[in-house]
Amino acid sequence: MPLLLGLLLGTGSMPGLFAVTALAAPAAAGTTASQQVVTPVSAATSVDAVQRKKEQQEALFLTAAVVSLASYGDDRSLLAREWLRESGWSIASHETVSPVAEGRIHLVRKELAEGKQAMILSFPGTERKKDVEVDLKTHRVPFGGTNPQEFAAAAAGGMRQEDPLPMVHKGFDDYTMTALFTTPVEALQGQTAGEALAAELLARPQEILCLTGHSLGGAAATLAAARLSDMGVSKEQLRVITFGAPAVGDEAFARRYESRFALTRVVMEGDPVAAVLQSLSGHFVQFGEKVRWRQNRNSDRFAHQMVVYLDDALRSYYDETPEGIITPLTAHEPKALSGGLYVVGPELQLDTHLTDDAAYMRRSLTESLALQYAPVVFAPASQQAASDLPSLMAAARQAGCQSVLLTHLRAEGSRTQEGVYRLSLVEELYDLQGHLLTMQSHSMTTRDMTPLEAASCLQFLGREERDHALGMS
Repeated sequence: MPLLLGLLLGTGSMPGLFAVTALAAPAAAGTTASQQVVTPVSAATSVDAVQRKKEQQEALFLTAAVVSLASYGDDRSLLAREWLRESGWSIASHETVSPVAEGRIHLVRKELAEGKQAMILSFPGTERKKDVEVDLKTHRVPFGGTNPQEFAAAAAGGMRQEDPLPMVHKGFDDYTMTALFTTPVEALQGQTAGEALAAELLARPQEILCLTGHSLGGAAATLAAARLSDMGVSKEQLRVITFGAPAVGDEAFARRYESRFALTRVVMEGDPVAAVLQSLSGHFVQFGEKVRWRQNRNSDRFAHQMVVYLDDALRSYYDETPEGIITPLTAHEPKALSGGLYVVGPELQLDTHLTDDAAYMRRSLTESLALQYAPVVFAPASQQAASDLPSLMAAARQAGCQSVLLTHLRAEGSRTQEGVYRLSLVEELYDLQGHLLTMQSHSMTTRDMTPLEAASCLQFLGREERDHALGMS
């Protein structure tokens, strides 16, 4: 899934971990293609500070959204994990099953420049029968302690305390405890996963952990951050981003932890889950910064699903970030070509209902190629619709390239299902003599993802054949 992810940044005094770089945009009409070789340059310094902060926030939301989607177990999520791995991320997954929950976590890491590390802990949302049972255990239990034994004792009512303990959702606490704080792991020297994570953060105070999740996963991320805080991890090291997550505790819980870690709750308009517990009972209270998003018309049929949040995160990121600006969470060493790749297109042929998606699709497809290969040269707009292959070869030769890639994306509405589209991406790769090196076509429907996400996935699916034709394998 060739999406542009963002910066993993904190708030307040938390330092940014990553520097922004820029890619040259496709050439405008009248400019020479040789000016459009895509290479990283230093971040622009003239961008207004307020705008930069907004860009960084949207980039962080996009990063968390991709990882949250990858936490699930369906085909969409497996594809997201595959893309993360190919972009230089390592993914360590762990599942613990107990009588009360089936806790799953995914710890995603990426080594960055200057010895820095991006680290994201994600939890999946409701996808199993046991998860539904967890969601329905809405009675409250005490929340306290500083280690797993005390956590369990507090929830069982076995901790004596002068002041009453905060109260939290029983099912969400069961899930978080099962996932992180119940079962010792032999590979972690007999510690639970949560203890090992806390120990790493305490030993490396410069590290920042971003916890994220969708729905149930967001609730678990919030409780996990609270547990890590009680184990001594500083507020500067904990950053939580949730998507469509319900409240997890009472007023006392909210007041105790609102200053102990940075929490941002992303909520889609019309998503009922985020407010369901408050509507059923006044005993659950939300806290943290609330960010409200509005669904695109081409994703409204997905309701509460994570693909809606990812779609909006990508659009918001593109809206706030100038074209050509990238961040290094997606950036790994591009594949070095023996000669430049001259890219013509993408030519878009879209259903009229997808007209508003055209700019987003074009940007996703072009920037992903710029991240995969080097050097890449984009044809000027005047050549995008050219059908004269020899003239394209001449332009590519003048730009110092050795191959030409033509791309065409088509999207048609389903005749039987309203709001469903079939997208097809066709690629033709030629050498400078006009010989066809490869031609490939991939297609998929939008039954399980949005049109914008489907366009990105189609290009990712073509990477192996493209690499082979370019001599990468």
